[in-house]
Amino acid sequence: MMSEAILNGVLEEFAKLAAIPRPSKHEEQVSNYLKNFFEERGFEVVQDKFKNVIAEVPASSGKENSPLTILQAHMDMVCVAEEGYNFNPTKDPIKLIRGEKFLEAEGTSLGADNGIGVAEILYLVKNLQSFEHGRLRIILTVDEEQGMGGAVGLDKKFVAGADYLINLDSEKFGEVVAGSAGCVQMTFWRELHYVRPDTKLGTNMEIKISGLRGGHSGGEISSGRINAIKLAVQLMRAITRHGKIRLSSLSGGTVFNAIPDSAEMIIATDLSASAIQEICADVVRRVKNVFGKTEPDLKIDTKVIKRPDKVLHAKDYDFLTNIISLIHSGIYLVSPENPAQVLASANLGSVRMNDNFVELKVMPRGNADDLVFEFIEGFEQAAKLCSFESKFSTPSPAWVFNPDSKLLKLAEEIFKEQNGCELEVKTVHMSLETGLFFKKNPALEIISIGTTNENIHSPNERLHLETVAPHVKFIIGLLERISETKS
Repeated sequence: MMSEAILNGVLEEFAKLAAIPRPSKHEEQVSNYLKNFFEERGFEVVQDKFKNVIAEVPASSGKENSPLTILQAHMDMVCVAEEGYNFNPTKDPIKLIRGEKFLEAEGTSLGADNGIGVAEILYLVKNLQSFEHGRLRIILTVDEEQGMGGAVGLDKKFVAGADYLINLDSEKFGEVVAGSAGCVQMTFWRELHYVRPDTKLGTNMEIKISGLRGGHSGGEISSGRINAIKLAVQLMRAITRHGKIRLSSLSGGTVFNAIPDSAEMIIATDLSASAIQEICADVVRRVKNVFGKTEPDLKIDTKVIKRPDKVLHAKDYDFLTNIISLIHSGIYLVSPENPAQVLASANLGSVRMNDNFVELKVMPRGNADDLVFEFIEGFEQAAKLCSFESKFSTPSPAWVFNPDSKLLKLAEEIFKEQNGCELEVKTVHMSLETGLFFKKNPALEIISIGTTNENIHSPNERLHLETVAPHVKFIIGLLERISETKS
């Protein structure tokens, strides 16, 4: 196949997907489109109750006894727009801009994560006669971006009996992901009690922490980035070394899996405004002394405000600041063989207070399930010590690296033959759908590959066009080589 024809063919399929609104939790329209696509070509198709689409593709003639291979991608996308851009993610299409090197979107995220993987599968299905292949099963899932609900709900019969699974949701051509972390979402909360602030606490201030880099709590956890919520408690403790403090409100972060880049609090204190400003400046200096290269833009701004109507009872303040101090946030364990590989970490993602309750969101990760359970047990003990209630989601399992994987070895051989260089093998400290498929069928050999996509989940997302045709050829090479073997 000619590279230009492959690129144009894949982008034609991607444009059709981009015209269908498909944010997570709103996949019915795109799911129906995909179901019809396979039905129109005469394939056996299942659309399950979650709106996952599963299609059976017969083998090329003479290849019926080769291993059953699953091609898998997710149909939903993260829909975000530039500030001020008029966009309704449940109604409006993505407007594509094709340049010489990149495919981008006008004012919004592109949805190449993971629409380009889906488009490649559709292109391959349209061109089955151009290459040899064994039995294929297509699995296109929903809700990957907001909890992996499609992969969680998928009946395990759809991965049973398969030998290989090729996931098309990685973000860099030339890399193959062969292992990933498991994770769990943990929520902690307790009832709050307030009192009137002591009139002796004559200084009332709003303090805002900003300028931190934040980032994904899996991919960026080893980048030396500061958690704004943890820093807020460090600042409060610095103030108490010099005087009294009462907390009226504390907020920071947004979601489980993002490192908080900002936090703000309202306090009453017996220190002067200038003394608080000096303490804040000293905290900034100390942080930059250690983290100056990774967090050069940290700011702590203060503003004198009127006396708050209420502040936390001293016991509630202690419980809240203590649990934030006790919950580990950052790297917990690295590989002894490769210190650059994070094996376990946790992220305190958000804190929210209202008139009655405070809630914390925490996400531990581990490249082995036992590491996640270790976090669960430890954090639950911290919650009990601080009189917090706790609950946690069903843990997403780790996908354990298999150095003897035949599929991985095939991928390395074919990539080098096609591209003249080595395929980089990685395990990632993020949770992928592959972990759930691995749990449903531990005998399944899995790899995750993809085109090169930049700035995913943002309006700056773009697809490197030069990687599309080589990636499709890589998939074809894998399917052809697999078809030469016996199940």
